[in-house]
Amino acid sequence: MKNENVIDVLIQSIKADQELLISTDKQIETLKEEKKDIANRLKSYRGDITVLLKYADPKHKEAIEALGLDLSDSSSSSMNPVASVVLEIILKAKDTTMTNGALYDAYVKTFKNPDDALNYTEFNIKCRSLFNTQRLLRTKGKDATNSREDIVSVNGKVLDGKDKA
Repeated sequence: MKNENVIDVLIQSIKADQELLISTDKQIETLKEEKKDIANRLKSYRGDITVLLKYADPKHKEAIEALGLDLSDSSSSSMNPVASVVLEIILKAKDTTMTNGALYDAYVKTFKNPDDALNYTEFNIKCRSLFNTQRLLRTKGKDATNSREDIVSVNGKVLDGKDKA
């Protein structure tokens, strides 16, 4: 009888630890996803901060430097990653013009997993620098309340091999 109690206790301990292991694995996966999201946000802030750095006063510049971000690489003319992808997409589009909704859909298609793409609102925020620097122009669509119908185009004429004299 005494052996059965020890065995029962051992079985209960194993069951409890198995459940705890499953629960802990779920927490770890959740935390890994959260870590990935945070790391991606930090990467995107780098592009944003390089654009805003020129407007920062000395106090803000000092605070930015204290963050320890590597701002030396200014590839893509200090554009954030979303803006870089969007500019590539629209430069390949027919007549370098698309609706904002089609542009967003094309951006989402650049991801193997569409859930990794920013949502429509965040996408538009990341694209603002293209409009602020007038690389792209936006014309309101027929429905002024629906930005997906806005016409987005490259500012100026894009020369390809045929256009060069």
